[in-house]
Amino acid sequence: MNVKTVKDLIELLKGTDVVELEWSTEGDRVRIVRGALLAPEQGASRQREALEKSPSIAGKENPTVTVTSPLVGTFYRSASSESPPFVQVGDRVKKDQVLCVIEAMKLMNEIESQIDGIVTAILKQDGERVGYGDQLFIIEEA
Repeated sequence: MNVKTVKDLIELLKGTDVVELEWSTEGDRVRIVRGALLAPEQGASRQREALEKSPSIAGKENPTVTVTSPLVGTFYRSASSESPPFVQVGDRVKKDQVLCVIEAMKLMNEIESQIDGIVTAILKQDGERVGYGDQLFIIEEA
């Protein structure tokens, strides 16, 4: 299963009431969950980002980590419209490196990587609204 297939599955869910989808083919499996992944009291203790370990979508041996939104807001790939994106697909990232910002109530919240790895997918578009628990990036551990 490739990243395009995962993006297509996510796109398929948009505009529907479906909140969870599980898809498997030839030994690969992906599970997509929309909405909050943690109870509100748990979310308060996880201010930076929620991570969900999953099997590699590219069928490689390295596991992947899905970076999810810790809050509701607007997703931005760069600090300003004149700045280059923080990361691109294929970029190697270090732990605590900024991946994006989410604007919430006029505050810019930096979302940082919790692992060293390679960005294999960016799942949101610049300027797109995101909800608590929405998937933002897939990073392959390195």
